[in-house]
Parts: sequence; structure tokens; C-alpha cells
Amino acid sequence: MGAVDTVRLVAAQLGVLATVGALPCAGDGVPVGDPEPVRCENGEVVLWRHQVGRGYVDVAARPCWGAPLVAFVPEGRVTPAVVRRPWPVGDPREDAAERYRQRVHDLTHLAQVVGLDEPVVRRFDRALVEEVLRPKVDTRTLPPCVRPPRQETDEWALAACVQVLLDFYRYRYDQERLASELGLGTEEAPVRGTWRDVAPAVRGLTGEALSVAVSTAPTFTEYLTEVREERPSISFVPGHARLVTGYTRMSSLRLMGAGFAGLLVQDPAEGAARWENYDAMACVGSCTARVNLVP
Repeated sequence: MGAVDTVRLVAAQLGVLATVGALPCAGDGVPVGDPEPVRCENGEVVLWRHQVGRGYVDVAARPCWGAPLVAFVPEGRVTPAVVRRPWPVGDPREDAAERYRQRVHDLTHLAQVVGLDEPVVRRFDRALVEEVLRPKVDTRTLPPCVRPPRQETDEWALAACVQVLLDFYRYRYDQERLASELGLGTEEAPVRGTWRDVAPAVRGLTGEALSVAVSTAPTFTEYLTEVREERPSISFVPGHARLVTGYTRMSSLRLMGAGFAGLLVQDPAEGAARWENYDAMACVGSCTARVNLVP
């Protein structure tokens, strides 16, 4: 399916999510711009990035993402980006392509029902949407006390996320100190660390005041639980770390492929927040922290 055809379906989904209050969205009638390719490290086009008002939307260029809508940024600079494919070639998770086809089928039907014949994001008649989808919506975000992370070198995404996580619990550390604790080198010679170094570093920097849990196969429910407890968490994807500060979930009893489970991700590389489709995320780990309660 071509990028223009796919983004029309994504515009329908964005419009529905905005209509039922599951996502913030651009104003009515905002067109979705022409696609710009986003490539992976070997030059393969993996995403189509479309300008939408003051933000952008990323659309899957390959079915292996499992869903057409990959990410939505309400406000943020559209900058050239290089990303990894969601799954390696030949990975068993390539069967996500079947899920992608089902979602395209359901979104095509949705676009026809709401009368969307062009790639424009707009809110629809709520009564119509509720009749068609019978949606269930659950959305929460953390208070604005969690500041967006910003990495000080190209390799220090991990340090930036740990800095904000500790800052949330009133522990103030600069990224240079954190880089030393996490084995990320120096500002002149930075290196990229792994999530395995986070737990012992956080425990040590807080004198065991925080308990830290690391998951190698995080689920959407785990992220949801942390947000409901008003705690930020760190999400790891191949080669990168981000902070999770919100979730949104819309399920449909009639069109399963039109449902959406999204995480509000603070990306230290962009310094901006975006909603990512959990079903299209290549999560390889997560880190959560909470205050140790003294008996």
C-alpha cells in the first residue's frame, strides 16, 4: 500500500482518537503533509514521516511494524531521523504483518464509515463514532513536574533518562556524573550503555532509598501501572532509551484493528514528547523505581 493511501487511514484513526478524547490532536481540517522517508542504518525506508500542523505523524512503510500508525507528535520539529527496523529480517515477529493487514482492513472500513476521503485530520461526529466503534477509553498522563529529558551527547540517552527519573525523586545529578556511574565514558568520548547498568547505579546513587526493577519483556500493563501510580519509567528500544509519562488505550468491540494502545514517550534525542503505538514498539526492556518503605 502506498504512503498516501496508508496515511489516509491513519488520519481516520487520529480523528477518532481525538473525537473520543484518547489523544491530543491538531485542529480540525489540518492536512497531513506529503511523506518524507525515514531510513534505517542500512538505507532501507522503514517509516513515512508526515507533517501535521506543528507536529508530525510516523506511518509504517513495512507491514512488519504490525500497525500503520507508529507514532504521533502533537508539537515538535520534523527533523531527519535514522531508526532501526522494528524487528530483524527473519525474526519470528515478522508475523506482525498479518496484524498489520487486519488493521488496514478495519481502518479502511472506518474511513468509509466516517466519510474520510482525503488525508486530513479532523474530529468526527461523536455519536457516529460511538455507534460504529462502541469504544472504551482510558487515558492518563503524569503531572507536568516530570521535565522532558535532553541528552547532552549523542550517546547519553540513558544518562538523560536516569537523570530525570532521579530528579523526580529529588535526587540531583548532572549527566557527567551519571555517565561515570553508568559506564558511558566522558563528554569528549561518550559511549552507549545498556539497561543492565541502570539498577545498581540508581540503588547506589540513592543509598538504597529507591528499589529498582528491570524487565526484559515489558508489557503495556506494566507501563500503565506505573503511570497510574504516578511514577515515570524508562523504556528501552534497540540502541536507545526514553522516558514513559503517560498512556492512552482505546478498544473497540466492533473493529479490533481500529483500537489503539499508546505510550506518551519523552525522547531525550528530540527533546519532545510523542505518542507511540505500543503494538509497533520494539521494547527490549524497562526500568521502574519506587521509594523503599521502611517497616
